[in-house]
Amino acid sequence: ATLKAGVRDGGQRRSPLRTALLLTQAALSVVLLVGALLFVRSLQHARAVPLGYDSESVLYVSPNMRGVRLDDAGQIALRSRLLEAARQIPGVERAALGLTVPFWDTWSDNLFVAGIDSVDRLGSFTLQAGSGAYFATMGTRVLRGRPITDEDRTGSAPVVLVSDAMAKRLWPGQDALGQCMRVGADTSPCRTVVGIAENIRQNSITEDPGLHYYLPIDQYNPASAVLFVRVRGDAAGLKETVRKSLQQLMPGDAYLSVTPMQDIVGEQTRSWRFGATMFLAFGGLALVLAAIGLYSVIAYDVAQRTHELGVRIALGARSGDVVRLVVGDGLRVAVIGVAIGG
Repeated sequence: ATLKAGVRDGGQRRSPLRTALLLTQAALSVVLLVGALLFVRSLQHARAVPLGYDSESVLYVSPNMRGVRLDDAGQIALRSRLLEAARQIPGVERAALGLTVPFWDTWSDNLFVAGIDSVDRLGSFTLQAGSGAYFATMGTRVLRGRPITDEDRTGSAPVVLVSDAMAKRLWPGQDALGQCMRVGADTSPCRTVVGIAENIRQNSITEDPGLHYYLPIDQYNPASAVLFVRVRGDAAGLKETVRKSLQQLMPGDAYLSVTPMQDIVGEQTRSWRFGATMFLAFGGLALVLAAIGLYSVIAYDVAQRTHELGVRIALGARSGDVVRLVVGDGLRVAVIGVAIGG
C-alpha cells in the first residue's frame, strides 16, 4: 500500500509540452550558433579577398577648401606643395597624388579602342590618375611593363596602364603592351599602354570585374588630386602627425581630412562583423537558456521521481544506474534537439 501511494506522488512523467519546448530551445540554439560560425567564416573570407593594394599602412589625405577659391594653377601648386611636404614627414615612406579613392568614389570617361565599335558594351571601365610613385605608395603590383613615373607629365608622350582583367577584355589573345587607347574623345591623342597592373577592388569587395586603368595625373586632371601617404607601422598612429604637418600649408580656412585606408576598407566588412557579433551573442544566450532549461526540467523530474528512485535503490539499483537513468533522459532530449537544429 505504501509503494502504491508513492506512485501517485512520484510516478508522474515529463509532460509533452515541456519536452517540446526543450527540443525547440536546443534546435534554435544550434541554428543560431551555426549561423554565427557561418558569419565568422564569411568575415574571414571577406578579409582575405585580395584587394590589389595594401591598405594597412596608407593614409588618404583630402583637401577641403571651405570658401577658399583657387584657380586650376593654384590648386595644382597647392597639391605639389602638399606632396613634397608629406615626403619629408618623419615616418612617411612614400607619398603620391591620386584622383579617386577605392570604395568611396569612382571616375570614368569615354574610351575608344581601334577595332572595337563600342567599348562600353564590354563593361564599365573606371580610371585612376596618379603621380609618380603611385603604385609603390598603394602597393599595387605592375605585372608587366612599367608604372607611372614623374617623367609622365604634360607635354610628354601620353601613356596609360590597364589592369590585367581590362587587358584580357579589350585585347583577348593579344599582348596589351603597346596598344593604343583614346580617352575622352575619339579625336584625343593616342595613349600607349605601357604597363599591366594587377586587378583591384574599386567598388565592391565581393563582386568587382577589375576593369580599371591608370593615367598620369599631370596628363589628365591634376587640379582634382588627393594625396595618398604610406607610413611605417600603424597608419592610425601617424594620422594626426601627418594632418598637423600638412595643415600649415593650407590657405585661409581650408583644412585637411586624413583617413586611414584601413577604415575605408573596414566599412566593406561591417555587415559581416555585425552579423557575426549578433549571431554569437544570441547564439550564446540561447545556449545558456537551453542549458538552464534542461537542467531545471531534469531537476524537477528528479524531485517528482524521488519515491521511484528510492524504490529502485531499495531493490538493488546502484548509484551509477540511477545517474544514467536521470542523465540519459536529458541527453536524449538534447541530442534530438541538436539533430533537429542541424
